[in-house]
Amino acid sequence: MEAGTNPTDPALTALVGEPAVADQQFRVWWAEHRVAHQDFGSKRITHATVGELTLDWDTFRYAGAPEQQLVLCSAEPGTPDAERLAELAGDAARSP
Repeated sequence: MEAGTNPTDPALTALVGEPAVADQQFRVWWAEHRVAHQDFGSKRITHATVGELTLDWDTFRYAGAPEQQLVLCSAEPGTPDAERLAELAGDAARSP
């Protein structure tokens, strides 16, 4: 989202350029500008320990520093995704 907001920033241009060179699907996706101003959504990920997860995400910005953001991910309560997320939280709590 930051790269879409600041398209002339050299560091962000380089960050976007690497996957754009390596992946045709990313180039198409990036050209469609699906990330420019989206503050929420769902994302499907594959985690090495628990497998597939569908997570909802929300972005919160601090008005005093809008370039900073907090992204929270959650799973629909009562779903297998919520159980897998709870499993990961338990693993993290038990880790030294």
